[in-house]
Amino acid sequence: MAEPVSRRSFLKAAILAPLMPALLAACRRADDKRVVNFFNWSNYIGKDTLPEFTKRTGVDVRYDLFADEDEMFTKLRAGARGYDLIVVGDYLIPRFKSMNLIEPVPAGTLKNLDNLGPRFRRPVYDPDETTVPYLWGTTGIAYNKKKIKKAPTSWWDLWDPQYKDRVSMLDNVRDCISVAMQLLKIPQTTRDPEDFKKIRELLVKQKPLVKQYSSASYLNSLVAGEIDLAMTWSGDLFQTARENPDLDYVIPKEGTYMWVDCLAIMRGSRHRADTLRLIDYLLEPSVAAGIANSVRYATPNQAAQPEVDKVLLKDPRVYPTPALMKQLQLHHVLDSEQSELWSQTWADVKVA
Repeated sequence: MAEPVSRRSFLKAAILAPLMPALLAACRRADDKRVVNFFNWSNYIGKDTLPEFTKRTGVDVRYDLFADEDEMFTKLRAGARGYDLIVVGDYLIPRFKSMNLIEPVPAGTLKNLDNLGPRFRRPVYDPDETTVPYLWGTTGIAYNKKKIKKAPTSWWDLWDPQYKDRVSMLDNVRDCISVAMQLLKIPQTTRDPEDFKKIRELLVKQKPLVKQYSSASYLNSLVAGEIDLAMTWSGDLFQTARENPDLDYVIPKEGTYMWVDCLAIMRGSRHRADTLRLIDYLLEPSVAAGIANSVRYATPNQAAQPEVDKVLLKDPRVYPTPALMKQLQLHHVLDSEQSELWSQTWADVKVA
């Protein structure tokens, strides 16, 4: 059986990490070549997507991977240069803008931008459309149907003592604290230290039940039967379920968050014209549909839907019903003070 992988996993870290400085230096030396340096999650694009782009345009794509968004953000903030195009989560976009790490897509340069659905145009996290939505999904609960006969229905199931040492939580500050806020009915806009004390207490109370905090390896643990329940991102589970049909996914009754990963042009891109060409290509309906069919995440590209796998399109776990879509929330855009409160609370939980 193939090893389960995740858009959050870093399959080539051991190979790429030592080579990265040399690779970026080579990029700078090769400015005259037609190339786009693309920084993305692993397993988050179709197998033939980039080769077909190169075949069509003659533009090579150097495709590098990051392990998680915090690592990627830290690396870019520290001065890593040479990338032209990155994939960045919605909640990070205001931070990237404020630090001048990305530059806007020039108005009128993308002929395929109108292929995006109305919900993904001028969103709250990026009202001036500096970036371009790429894929989206939800956060929910994965479980093994063979091990758990009654499907979980609530986030509280991840706090159930009967699953002690059989639970995995994402190693992600936004997702874990957001769920605690949902359960405690605390708004994401809060700045009240007492609210964060309650959040910390709830997550610390759960900690003895949690076998691991993981955003990648938990998929292997789920397949191996080492855990029974896992907080997960939707498409990651669906990719893994191709190999193990006993795995399933639910959106808890309390509701959940949707997130949108976006394409962003790096400030100072040396291959701007071809980067824009690549973005416009990724917005083509057949290309967007091919990516969605491959990675099992939902596409924001409304024009692509006729070419999306019908089974996928009709699956409410991937494309929630209209009623559920109205309940899905985007993560609140945090300012620096709020970000610090969230980060410190999560750090306190991890060391408790």
